[in-house]
Amino acid sequence: MGGTYFDDEQEIGPQGLALLRNVLADLFRDQANVSNTDEELGLAKELVALFKSGFRSEEELKAMIRRSSYLHHQNY
Repeated sequence: MGGTYFDDEQEIGPQGLALLRNVLADLFRDQANVSNTDEELGLAKELVALFKSGFRSEEELKAMIRRSSYLHHQNY
């Protein structure tokens, strides 16, 4: 199996965490006054899953999350 994918046991390093944090912040930037912890947690979980499946750039992650079923009921 290629080295670009993570399994559930492998940790995400500091650079990967920073990337995920930036993407999450960008996606919720417009809704700073309306915070919903459950929505943020769900989105964070989906971002981690996408990252672990091989998406490594902010653009890829944002594009995939905007197409996902999770955000179809959101205002993005």
